Amino acid sequence: MEQKMESEKPLEKPENINPEITRNFVDFIKEKSEAGPYRVEVKVGDKVIPIDVFPTVFPPRSDYSVSSKSVFETFGNLQGLEVADIGSGSGIESIVAAMAGANHVDAADINQQAVDCSKHNVEMNGLQNTIEVFYSDLFQNFPEKKYDLIIANLPIVNFDAGDSPINQALYDKGFEIHKRLFRDAKKNLIENGIIIFTHANLQSAKTASPDYDFIILEKLIDDYGYKITEKAERKDLGYKWINYKIALKR
Repeated sequence: MEQKMESEKPLEKPENINPEITRNFVDFIKEKSEAGPYRVEVKVGDKVIPIDVFPTVFPPRSDYSVSSKSVFETFGNLQGLEVADIGSGSGIESIVAAMAGANHVDAADINQQAVDCSKHNVEMNGLQNTIEVFYSDLFQNFPEKKYDLIIANLPIVNFDAGDSPINQALYDKGFEIHKRLFRDAKKNLIENGIIIFTHANLQSAKTASPDYDFIILEKLIDDYGYKITEKAERKDLGYKWINYKIALKR
């Protein structure tokens, strides 16, 4: 690639490592899974949302990731919008979207435990009339409709996930899940609709090309016919996290 870092050094491709923070996160989820469901409270503005986390499900907050928080903190006012939540996990994004005014949320996950977890938390927070939860591999089982907003809770690390549902929530070798989502979302977005998701430089942060993870992802966004409409950066847990809002090029 011909792109260069801000320092004008030639871009170096880092090795596709399995970062320590992600390995520790996997161990954390496994340990929690063995102990059974547990409750966390998620503060959003002046609200505190109770969330029960089922075994193998990605928690809404932990000491190893801020991806969920990075997404829902940038929702803003969603009054009257039709929303899709891809990879619903614990259901936190759908719940925050509904509380932010969404007219309806279709939420799905490929992990049945996550589907059950999302349903439980939606009902516990009294939002079952606004949020419908079901099993789906990306858009496979979604209704034929278009959405104003697609929330994409995508795996961040470019590494082989294997068959573990825990790993599948964290690893996306070759960005294949990103590619499928970018391809398939085109028929599910209204004109000027937005996809929102988060990424972090978990693999490249400590290399000679710390922004490499973002450069590769942003090239993919462009290659699949999207433009970045907004980027929100934060430093957390020793890494850079970027929340992206993208829309189809017109």
